[in-house]
Amino acid sequence: MKKLVLAALLGGLSPCISWAQSSVTLYGDIGGGIRWVNNQKGGNVFGFNNNILAVNRFGLYGKEDLGNGLAAIFKLESGFNSGTGALKNASVLFSQAAFVGITGGFGRLTFGRQVSASEYFATLVDPTGGQAQSLAIEPNALYFFNYFTNDTRFNNTISYIGHTGGFKFGASYSPGGVAGNTRAGTNVSTTALYQWGPALGGFGYQKTWNAAATQWAQTFHAGGSLQLGPARLYLSYADFSVSAATNGAPTRRDHIPSIGLLVVPTPSLQFTAAAYYDDAHHLANAKNGDGHKVTTYAMAEYYLSKRTELYAEVDYNGFSGAYRTDALNIAGLGMRSGASSTTGVSLGLMTRF
Repeated sequence: MKKLVLAALLGGLSPCISWAQSSVTLYGDIGGGIRWVNNQKGGNVFGFNNNILAVNRFGLYGKEDLGNGLAAIFKLESGFNSGTGALKNASVLFSQAAFVGITGGFGRLTFGRQVSASEYFATLVDPTGGQAQSLAIEPNALYFFNYFTNDTRFNNTISYIGHTGGFKFGASYSPGGVAGNTRAGTNVSTTALYQWGPALGGFGYQKTWNAAATQWAQTFHAGGSLQLGPARLYLSYADFSVSAATNGAPTRRDHIPSIGLLVVPTPSLQFTAAAYYDDAHHLANAKNGDGHKVTTYAMAEYYLSKRTELYAEVDYNGFSGAYRTDALNIAGLGMRSGASSTTGVSLGLMTRF
């Protein structure tokens, strides 16, 4: 009888023991404010600012201790518009992440919707951590993400990130799943970086094929950052190319150096500024498609608490040559075709949970 009672007690406690070894965290960011921008279709625009600094999001991150230094993990993260409540991507609930995996001394292996290995590196050498939500201050979105779908994440992705000492390395592969065609809709990516005290440096590479495997986009990216007292300096260079979809047309080629600075003079105050220069040849794979694009921005953030901040931001994008009629930038920035520049100013509030 005593053995039966003891077994019942242990059986009742086992769910509690399992729960104690697991954790699920709810987190998110939400912000909004006002924004003015000129040279848009129809003229200047003054309206709601859907948190230009970072994506409005909520997510769940889970981790279960499996013993022997291993843990099962998952992440589900959804982006949304704080002005309307609509999903960031109307057809995707978890637009920012939807993956499961395992982590341990060997590194991290994950499966699902996520960033590529090259994107992972790009966020580390970007002053905003790759979180900015507009081409106005994040022009790299067109070169480091999925060029053919304009998606910041890759579906059906297998990713590995490992480390040894200050050295990190990783690779990812997104199979297209098309019978008889191993290239269609695929992405292959790799990265390696080294952290030494206040300095970080590394590189990333990725190649993406369109859905029909008739065209590819390729990015080589190198960069680093250095902590200098309260400031962190960012430097990077990207070489971006897109093959022609038709015979005889030239390959697009962009050379994109950038510099950024993040300064935290006090715990409640932060300043960020960056500049990107794009020297493009054969935009839209056209023989006469040469042009230049300059992107600059500056922002100030004042923290009312550890989680809540006020922000002010100003940005400028200038265009010459074929960039004045580039369809991707016209659509992404809402500009009128042929405009030589656009300037924006944003004021807002953001909080985290």
